[in-house]
Amino acid sequence: MREKLGRELPVIVRRIKQDIRQHGAGVLAVVMLYFLLHAIFDAFCLSVIITGFPCPGCGMTRAVLYLWRGQLRRSWALNPAAVFWVIWAVCFAFERYIRGRRSKILVWALYGIGLFMIVSYLVRMGMYFPDRPPYVYTRNNLLSKLIPFYEEMVKHLIAGRN
Repeated sequence: MREKLGRELPVIVRRIKQDIRQHGAGVLAVVMLYFLLHAIFDAFCLSVIITGFPCPGCGMTRAVLYLWRGQLRRSWALNPAAVFWVIWAVCFAFERYIRGRRSKILVWALYGIGLFMIVSYLVRMGMYFPDRPPYVYTRNNLLSKLIPFYEEMVKHLIAGRN
């Protein structure tokens, strides 16, 4: 077992380094954008920043952190897709770095998880908006600053939900 790991570990490390070289600049740019947007807008989600409305991915970071801590119920309450994204990421890492191949099943799983995210978002927005985080309206958004009647229009939309 140790001998096999000793032979395969350099191959795994080489694959990881190759991906870092190939995608590292993009990952670094996203990380920098994350911190910049948080510093300026106190949010990362472009939907929240621009419109004030949450997107299907809102709550994902906190949901993954709750999963990491073993708090499945809290994770599911924030964004049920987080469980599937974590499972997908583990399977992807195993296929890419351990087995050294790309899986068509994982590509199809991306579509399935994306569809699940959208459907669960629509259902949960219908059930919880605007009272339960992360399905809340954020008043400090760009459209409310650029369009004078935008905030009034949103008030009417939200009032119609209660």
